[in-house]
Amino acid sequence: MQVDEEKLRKALSKPAAYGPDLDLSQYSMEAVEQPKVDEEIIERSFEVGVDLRKRGALTTFLQIDHGALYKSVQKQFEGDVELLTIEEAVRKYDWVKELMWKLRSPYEDKYTAFNALHGAGGYFLRILEDRKIHMPIQACFLMFSPGAIQSVHNIIVAEPGSEAQILTGCTSHPKVSRGLHVGITEIYVRSGARLNYTMIHKWNPGFDVRPRTGILVEDAATIIHNYIAIGYVRSFQSQPTARLVGGNSKITMNNVVYLQGSSEMDLGGEVLIEGKGDKAEIITNAVAAERAKIINRGKISCEGEGGKGHISCRGLMLSDSAEISAIPCLVSRRMDSELTHEAAIGRIAEDQLFYLMARGIPREEAESLIVRGFLDLSPMNLPEHLEQGIRRIIDMALQGF
Repeated sequence: MQVDEEKLRKALSKPAAYGPDLDLSQYSMEAVEQPKVDEEIIERSFEVGVDLRKRGALTTFLQIDHGALYKSVQKQFEGDVELLTIEEAVRKYDWVKELMWKLRSPYEDKYTAFNALHGAGGYFLRILEDRKIHMPIQACFLMFSPGAIQSVHNIIVAEPGSEAQILTGCTSHPKVSRGLHVGITEIYVRSGARLNYTMIHKWNPGFDVRPRTGILVEDAATIIHNYIAIGYVRSFQSQPTARLVGGNSKITMNNVVYLQGSSEMDLGGEVLIEGKGDKAEIITNAVAAERAKIINRGKISCEGEGGKGHISCRGLMLSDSAEISAIPCLVSRRMDSELTHEAAIGRIAEDQLFYLMARGIPREEAESLIVRGFLDLSPMNLPEHLEQGIRRIIDMALQGF
């Protein structure tokens, strides 16, 4: 897509539709010298599910600040998967330019405009037609320079009949207190393809995060889009959008969130059903501790024959100083559509707590067990080893709760 630079510069002053506005001039595109992949970086990446110790055995992409430090495809999958930096992909394939900014507008707000003007890095990932990748593909974006903007653009193409599992972890170095992460991700799930995409975030308390994700799902294709956020963030705002354009296609958006401190999150999900017999789910389980504030939005619109959709918004309050809002929205333009939603916000149920305590479990441990159960991973359809890894990340976050 060709972009209008003058129009982009005007959009640099356009706030996002939701979430707190940020002054982009307070951040820098300058970066300190890129570090080596040491134990501290390996451990931080591991906390968002990316095992850099296995980077020689797993298809892996690592970007620190504005540049890729590492990318590799396993030898056994070299004819099945293509992994390039986004800059390499644009140089190699003219058609990649046509995929960029097709699912999200560069003029949408100041964050997309900044990315279109000043973006640096990101990956292009293509799973070739009818290839089945049984091992996870992992990518990590880590922020290392204080006060920097990391502004990346990713393109994922699951070609017809392909299958893959992708894990992307985004995080900040423990020593860096402040920064802004802007991530544009456009995902194309072609006819008959099956994609499981999981994104895990863990940030330091002074970070602002503005992901912008667009998804296109064709005939008889399926995507499970998982988002997990654990711990702290200064502010987060995201509204992933998806279009189901083929018949009998399906999307499930799963969000699992546990926020602490003074974190603010405005998390949404929006699906447009266009094809016959398409199905969409948006499921969010959010826990707010201490002074955290979470706004949970979900919208499903149906224009396709026999379309079905369901939104589930569940919130668990762990403090009177916390706040959760649930805003589900359904729009039907077909008489034969079936759209439903449910929303609930509450505290830890006393009967559950008493049940566990009556069996000799201390109160604090009982509360922690209930929170772990609320952060349900089963809809994410993760492979066992990956689910165990994410449960370990949740357990680390809940230590001392």
